[in-house]
Amino acid sequence: MKSTRLTLFILSAIAAVPANAFAQRIAITVGGANFRPYPMAAPDLVVIGGESGAGGKVAKELSQILQIDVDLARSLELVPPNTYLAPEKELPTKPVFPNWTNVGASGLIRGQVTVSGKTAKINLRFFDVVSQREVLSRDYEESPERGSRAVHKFLDEVIEMLTGEKGIFSSQLSYVRKTRGGKAVFVADWDGGAERRITAEGILSLLPAWLSGGAGLLYTSYAEGNPDLWRIGLDGQNPKSISSQRGLNTGAAVSPDGRKIALTLSSNGNTAISLMNIDGSNVVTLTPGFGQNVSPTWSPDGSRIAFVSSRSGNPHIFVMNADGSNARRLTFQGSYNQEPDWSPKAGGQIAFTARDERMKYDIFLVDPDTGVITRLTQDEGNNESPTHSPDGHHVAFVSTRAGAGGRRIYVMDVDGNNPRLIARVQSDVETPSWGPRLGY
Repeated sequence: MKSTRLTLFILSAIAAVPANAFAQRIAITVGGANFRPYPMAAPDLVVIGGESGAGGKVAKELSQILQIDVDLARSLELVPPNTYLAPEKELPTKPVFPNWTNVGASGLIRGQVTVSGKTAKINLRFFDVVSQREVLSRDYEESPERGSRAVHKFLDEVIEMLTGEKGIFSSQLSYVRKTRGGKAVFVADWDGGAERRITAEGILSLLPAWLSGGAGLLYTSYAEGNPDLWRIGLDGQNPKSISSQRGLNTGAAVSPDGRKIALTLSSNGNTAISLMNIDGSNVVTLTPGFGQNVSPTWSPDGSRIAFVSSRSGNPHIFVMNADGSNARRLTFQGSYNQEPDWSPKAGGQIAFTARDERMKYDIFLVDPDTGVITRLTQDEGNNESPTHSPDGHHVAFVSTRAGAGGRRIYVMDVDGNNPRLIARVQSDVETPSWGPRLGY
């Protein structure tokens, strides 16, 4: 596993030091023997004035979201809430710091909520427990239903302050679920909140892929009878056909610079990886010849494309230059390797799905340079459709491990540890795609 450089802050214990000068940076290697996540306490948000009933409901929901976000962050460790020492007896603006030191917290996030009508006013504060100082304070106004955005934005800012790298909590997932008379594309926050349907009911819409910067989605639609490639905004407006060649127009992947689309087109019984401009013009075939070539995914620098090909018999993962040259086979194990997704992190690996000797599907990583394979899931139902988080530290996927619940979305660390159910997303979902960080 390649190491990730994490920058943590040594927090000054001298009270006279200004808050904006509280940190000296040191480098720690995530996954190294000496790495320890930053212990963060996140007690429940407090209701201040306004409509107490509505405020209590919002505060409870946002408290859960805050703790889920902190728990997911690889750079943070959630101090167990059941160890907190009477946080309800202190003002959220004036923590009793010895209480938080005693439970092992280095950092503390406190929040308060006021709900009046259709507005939720949310204040969130990050304290350094070591120096007993407030480091960050932000005020937000959202609708009560969208208060989660404030929590996600605040955690992203805290993560960036601690590590120098933006958090992922303002990112979203797209996926497919059955609707009346077809399948539709949905989008939700990374934790399943604020879900909304993007494409129309009664139509078969498949395989969503994000446009650069979260400007919208590409997807395959049978709206006109053929599997064509379409584009749509995140508000569900202005769907537009991008590629409608006879046969398949599917499996789109947008280049890191946002200028090109790699996708699968079919003709004469064969499927090929092709390249086109973002508007569908200037189509170039990258994999001429026989066999099935599908599911392109871009390297972080846009210089290479990984894909699935049956040219050697069973489907395997291949990699080529972005102009189609120097294609070579990456995987030699497994009988049915598919659904590659290249980590967006420089030097990252390719996640993919493979079928084992028990006819079960599991998720693996392959190093694009060495071909070394690492298994991420095993003995927990079928696990498919891996998709990396924007920082490359996590992988979302669908799994049947819950049994009768059908396919559900899970998120795990990129090394396969800490799998967790995204419980707010309903069952029987397909092909999740983790989008970029959004500014809301």
